[in-house]
Amino acid sequence: MLPSTDRLSAAPRTSFLLPSAKTLAAIACLVALIGCGEAKPERVAIYPAQGSITFKGQPIPGALVGLHPKNKLENVPTPRANVERNGAFTVSTFDGGDGAPEGEYVLTVQWYKPVKNGADVVAGPNVIPRKYSSPATSDRIIKIAAGENSLEPIKL
Repeated sequence: MLPSTDRLSAAPRTSFLLPSAKTLAAIACLVALIGCGEAKPERVAIYPAQGSITFKGQPIPGALVGLHPKNKLENVPTPRANVERNGAFTVSTFDGGDGAPEGEYVLTVQWYKPVKNGADVVAGPNVIPRKYSSPATSDRIIKIAAGENSLEPIKL
């Protein structure tokens, strides 16, 4: 004889409590916040620095200036700047125009003057003397001090 369907439906049921939508949303937010807690390294103090640079008495718009620390700084990118049309530049290390850590730096400069190539304009050769393109050969020293730094004009 087959069991009756009444007996099957009378079997004990296990009930599960499902969390509410608000509870699920709160859990998702907590997990997201915990996952976003990326550890950031301590940053060294940065001091604003700006200056101007010329080559043979003329501004060098688009030139790249690098400040290479004489004493190596751990976890600090090389401070750098792009030269504006009038020869002015503002030093950046972590963020645009934030400056550089205090210390002495060897200055490097590269300027790939634009040249016409048919209908296109492309970067030409570096027109700054080779000695200024490497911290090993450059003789220009820049000092960054605590506070605002208005650098002496650089004349190449």
